[in-house]
Amino acid sequence: MADIKIKIDTKSIAAQCKEFAKEAERDIKLGVAKLASQTHQEVLNMAQNGPDKLSSARKKFTDSVNFDDKTLGVFIISIAEEGMFVEEGIKPGTPMNTKAWLLKNDEGKGYKIIPFEWGRPPSDMPKKERDYVQDLRKELNAQNVGWKTIERNSKGSPRIGLLHEFNFGGPLPGKGNTPIFNRVRIEQKEKTDEQGKKFIQRNITTFRTVREDQVGKWVHPGLTPKHYLEKAETFFWKEWEEKVLPEIFRKWK
Repeated sequence: MADIKIKIDTKSIAAQCKEFAKEAERDIKLGVAKLASQTHQEVLNMAQNGPDKLSSARKKFTDSVNFDDKTLGVFIISIAEEGMFVEEGIKPGTPMNTKAWLLKNDEGKGYKIIPFEWGRPPSDMPKKERDYVQDLRKELNAQNVGWKTIERNSKGSPRIGLLHEFNFGGPLPGKGNTPIFNRVRIEQKEKTDEQGKKFIQRNITTFRTVREDQVGKWVHPGLTPKHYLEKAETFFWKEWEEKVLPEIFRKWK
C-alpha cells in the first residue's frame, strides 16, 4: 500500500494572524479538509480523464483508492495493494503468478482454465482487445446472435443459463495456444444490484488454458508506473501555497 498523509499545524499558522487567530484557524481547518478531498478526487480524475488515463485497469485501480478523514486534522489518501501495479508499474518480463492457480489433470500436470470476458465497456479495454471485440461481434451477427440484447423465451421472459457455444477460430495469441475465438460461451444470469433490484446480466466469455510447462511464457509485457499519488501530493502543496493559504491570510492577517 502507498499513501499521502496530510497533516498541517493549523494553530501555529493561524497565530500569524494575531488577534484573528481563532477565526483564521477555523478557515485553515476548513481549507485543508476541502483541499484534501479535492486531492483525493484529483487521483481519480488522473486515472479516469487525465492525459495519462487508464483503460482496462481503470476500475480496478479506482476501486483501490481510499480517502480516510476519520482522525481529526489528518487526511490520508491511499492505494490498496491491488492497485499498486498501476502506481508503481510492472517491469517487463515479470513472471505472472500462475503457479498459484494450477490444478492437476489425470497425469498430474498442473493447469488452469482462464476466462476472458468480452462484454466489458470499450473504455475498459486496450485497443487491441477492442479490435478483437469487433471481429467477434461480426462472427456472432453471422449466427444471428446479438451482443448486448437480452434473449427471451416464447413467453417473453429472459432466458437463463448457457445459451450458445461456438468455436470461431480466429488469431492465435501466441505459440502453442488455441485460437482466440474458440470456446465462446454466451450466458445470461439473474443478478441483484446494491439496491436489491434484480436484473439480467449477459456474459460473453472465451477460455484459454495455461499449463504448468507454459508458466515461463506467461510474463507481463510491462507497465509504466503512473505515480498518481506523487502527482497528487504536488497538486495539494501547490494549491495550498499558491491559493488556499494566501486567500486566508488576505482575509485575516
